[in-house]
Amino acid sequence: MGSGYARCIERNVTRVVDGDTVDVSGGLRIRLVLVNAPELSEAGGPEAKTYLESKCLNASALIDEDDFQVGDDPYGRVLAVVYCAGTNANAAMISAGRAETYYSFCRDSEFGNEAWTGCSSRPPPPPGNCDAAYPDVCIPSPPPDLDCADIPYRKFRVLPPDPHRFDGDMDGIGCESG
Repeated sequence: MGSGYARCIERNVTRVVDGDTVDVSGGLRIRLVLVNAPELSEAGGPEAKTYLESKCLNASALIDEDDFQVGDDPYGRVLAVVYCAGTNANAAMISAGRAETYYSFCRDSEFGNEAWTGCSSRPPPPPGNCDAAYPDVCIPSPPPDLDCADIPYRKFRVLPPDPHRFDGDMDGIGCESG
């Protein structure tokens, strides 16, 4: 859980970094909370960026920071819902199929119960031999030792001690690439 005070500010979008990150006036970088767009180097990445640009670039945006995740982004971005010219850009990216819901953070976000997120449509991980280090997906404890190539999950939350070592850069997110 984050600490501090969540911002609700209005700024102009000066740059669209990719399909889930924008820069706004005042030097802030905003990460669209609960939105997981492909990276620019991945299939659909450039299209996701172009779509977000069509909604937000040079638009006035209301940034509603996630009250539950203030200061939680490992890259120093503000995690928020961004309303560009009155349109919820987070919801637009998901509904247009340019991004997916970032399910790993549904429980962490103040917006997790909102219909646009799709969080409620995904069942919780099945019970059973699920290691507690991976709270949002069901991955068994070793043995055997698994690699990212052995599992279907990407970009999921990882808690210490990370017995499979899925979080190589130790930012709390496992299997970020590939």
